[in-house]
Amino acid sequence: MPELLFAAAAILAVVTFVAALHSAPNWSVRSRIHARLSRRRVSFADEPEEAGGDVVFWLVDQKPFASDFHELEPYLDATGRSAAASRRYYLIWCWLVPIAVAIFAFARLEFVTAALALLGAFYLPRRFIRSAGVSAEKMQNREAIELCQLTRMLMEAGLSPERSLRLISSQARDIMPRLIRRIDRFNRVMDSGAERTAALEELGRNRNLTVLRSYVALMKQSGTLGSKVAAGLDQIVQEAQHEERSKLKEETNKIGARMTVIMMLFMLPSLFMLIGGPAVLSILDAFQR
Repeated sequence: MPELLFAAAAILAVVTFVAALHSAPNWSVRSRIHARLSRRRVSFADEPEEAGGDVVFWLVDQKPFASDFHELEPYLDATGRSAAASRRYYLIWCWLVPIAVAIFAFARLEFVTAALALLGAFYLPRRFIRSAGVSAEKMQNREAIELCQLTRMLMEAGLSPERSLRLISSQARDIMPRLIRRIDRFNRVMDSGAERTAALEELGRNRNLTVLRSYVALMKQSGTLGSKVAAGLDQIVQEAQHEERSKLKEETNKIGARMTVIMMLFMLPSLFMLIGGPAVLSILDAFQR
């Protein structure tokens, strides 16, 4: 009887896998239509094809994963991963790894310890994704300052915004290692036949990149009204530098507070022992006599 149940389960798993592979193209089309209607992305067609991408897109769009992934998507996008790579990374680290940890923990450990391990396995990957996304956004905001300066220089030389970004993509990769991925994305969207406004909107899709959003708004305005952008780019650079100086001052003040806590926890007890230790020993010696 157990052998029959195992054989039936194996046959059902194989049939399900074959049906999933057969239906994957339809699921992919539905996923892309849903993405366009929700205006999350211009198109997935310009991105490189990846193995299993259709199934990954369909799976993440299901109800158990959609809302959770929607919260983490800006942070995954900030790290420079493609749409399929972001979804695959999310499924592996936020679901497959916690499930594997849960199976191992509940099989080998006590219930309380296993529950704590399961909680950590679900919480830590999401915490790491958020912290990595925030760090990447800080770096890209700083790199966007260099983008503004390079664009102003190239446009003053007579190049169009599209040509300027294409030249920056090929010549300034070492200066902007993280932001260059978004510029490459802009160039691919333009090559696919999209309008410049849509491509610029895709370039500044992450609203946490304030400098890049201001840059995109200025480029869209220059394309619509034909206005000059040199003065606007200088103003964006000045505001971004002022904001960076303010953030550095805040971080410096926080370091002072942290050092105070460290001194209270580690240095002051040692100092009290060094100063008061001989006195305490003398008092104990006097009581013993």
